Amino acid sequence: MNELTVYADMTFAINLIMDFVILWATARLAGSRVIYFRLFVAALLGAIYSVFYLYLATTLYYSVPAKILFSGLLLIIGLAPQTWTEFKKALVYFYGISFTVAGASIATSYLMVAPGQGFRFSYLWLLVGAVFAILIGFYGEKYLLQRIVPNLLRFGVELHFGSQKCKGQGFLDTGNGLKDPLTKRPVVVAEYEFIKQCLPEDFQQVFDDTRSEDDILDRLSQSSWANRLRIIPFNSIGKKNGVLVGIRADTIQVKTGKKNILHNNIVIGIYRDKLSQDGSYHLLIPSEIVNQG
Repeated sequence: MNELTVYADMTFAINLIMDFVILWATARLAGSRVIYFRLFVAALLGAIYSVFYLYLATTLYYSVPAKILFSGLLLIIGLAPQTWTEFKKALVYFYGISFTVAGASIATSYLMVAPGQGFRFSYLWLLVGAVFAILIGFYGEKYLLQRIVPNLLRFGVELHFGSQKCKGQGFLDTGNGLKDPLTKRPVVVAEYEFIKQCLPEDFQQVFDDTRSEDDILDRLSQSSWANRLRIIPFNSIGKKNGVLVGIRADTIQVKTGKKNILHNNIVIGIYRDKLSQDGSYHLLIPSEIVNQG
């Protein structure tokens, strides 16, 4: 058995294991159903593809576009995404996990190789990479949902009402479909306690003293900011044909990090309870507010 044959055997075994683990972790993070037979078939194809690289490395079959297409094929076989959105999500996770695992393996190789030694393969690097992928599969989703995603979807927000200004944290809410019936523009939802400091005293008094929505509307229609008042209809679980009291802001500024997005005359729906139990944000920002900036 020549050296190339031995190396081909190692390449096949290593890629079969790593492709399987990475595909499994991708399925976990993407929320796809884990079907081990499909994952094995996809990993098997990936391992075969890697072995042929030893003989056909310079051909178009191993160009960057070809590798990306083949990765997509493995995801289709292994995860069976039902929509284009699911496929894109899985592809991002697949490459993110792959780069993380590769980085862990390379870092281990640098730590384990003594100064002056040449490059030597070690199964320890494979083990470290596999362990990283397994840890990502088990704990990555929780970390993403609790740490990464909230930070990516949270923005600094400033509301201006004349000379009054309220500053706080807004959370991007793609499910917020509230519209101002008059302008058909999206509505931002804000906690009352957050926006209270920007409201005139007679407006605050109505909210503080009145619990009935009908009474609130009657009294607010006679307040000093009656010209800013809006009534926002909504439907939610357990409550159909509800209404939300809204107040027109002069401007809203959303700080995305890359730029500040400014909108004029946006209606702010006033929510009496807390939007975030831990107080990490005080407003719900419709995606249209960010996308139209």
